[in-house]
Amino acid sequence: MKKKYLIIISVLIVLLLAGCSSGKAGKPSDSGVKEQEAPPEASPELEEVSAEPEIKDPIAEIDLSLQPNELGEIMILMYHGVGEEESVWQRSSENLRKDLQYMYDNKYQMISLNDYAKGEIKTKAGYTPIILTFDDGRQNNFNYIEKDGKLVIDPDCAVGIMEEFKGKYPDFDVTASFFLNSNPFGQAEYVGQKLKWLVENGYDVGNHTYSHIEMETLESEDIKAEIGSVNNIIKSYLPDYIVETLALPHGSNPKKEFVNDMLEGEYEGNEYKTIAVLDVGWRPEYSPFDTLTNFTSLYRVTASEINVDNCGMYDYFKSYENNTRERFISDGNPDVVTIPKRHEAYLNMDMVGERLVNIYE
Repeated sequence: MKKKYLIIISVLIVLLLAGCSSGKAGKPSDSGVKEQEAPPEASPELEEVSAEPEIKDPIAEIDLSLQPNELGEIMILMYHGVGEEESVWQRSSENLRKDLQYMYDNKYQMISLNDYAKGEIKTKAGYTPIILTFDDGRQNNFNYIEKDGKLVIDPDCAVGIMEEFKGKYPDFDVTASFFLNSNPFGQAEYVGQKLKWLVENGYDVGNHTYSHIEMETLESEDIKAEIGSVNNIIKSYLPDYIVETLALPHGSNPKKEFVNDMLEGEYEGNEYKTIAVLDVGWRPEYSPFDTLTNFTSLYRVTASEINVDNCGMYDYFKSYENNTRERFISDGNPDVVTIPKRHEAYLNMDMVGERLVNIYE
């Protein structure tokens, strides 16, 4: 009996052990823990496609409804003095203000003579460039006065009037070229201060010869001295400024054999080179891109209404209003030259250089 019970107990132990072993080997069914699934294959990242910037066609952007004509005329206005009274060689302060207002109201925009000579026309689309020049470097062009113990620009001198206008109309590009002799703007103690102020505020200075003598009476060395000495005066105050323009006294040109001495030379160790020479003349000048333009003898229009023989600035303003003359009308892009096809034969491609040309019917 005892043996029988031992056998039965042994069998039960074996069965229990077998059951436990079978349970460990099996997968848990409802344990709440799932097998971790293999991660899905990583999808290749989408490459960022950087859109290329849209390239605009500068010619297509020109507004032809404005009838741009960059072979039209540009007036170079010749002023001298500015004062209380009007005379042949002096514009009254009141009339200078009137001139500026007319320009603003009739879509004229000032540019420098230097930019004109280089064909760098940055005038707004539909507007006409105009150049203001002042000869002789008179004190009433740029005068300092004392006010409340401070040194200020005289509000009735040429610079004062233009600065006043600049403040009134910030969208109007105000500039001018002042042509100087041996005594720039009087007030010797302020010469350097005035010259530095001008170039720092967007104005240009040019050469009007040392003694204001007629160039046709001079020979080579005298011409070099007349031009070189004024350049050296300016250079002594503005070492980095390059004088590139010349206004001929009395509109007197040198003899043919001495023209090169007027255009470039050396005086007292300093070289000079002139890119634009102003005559007197009685008419507007051609576009800088016109084959007819002669940069060694540029015509000017007298900025006066006295003894102008129908050739003063308001005579030409009226001609442009009546469309009896063609004025330069900008396309608004200094890197494009836009002209009507009827003027194509007069386009100076050397002056155009790397600029684009836009010709329309």
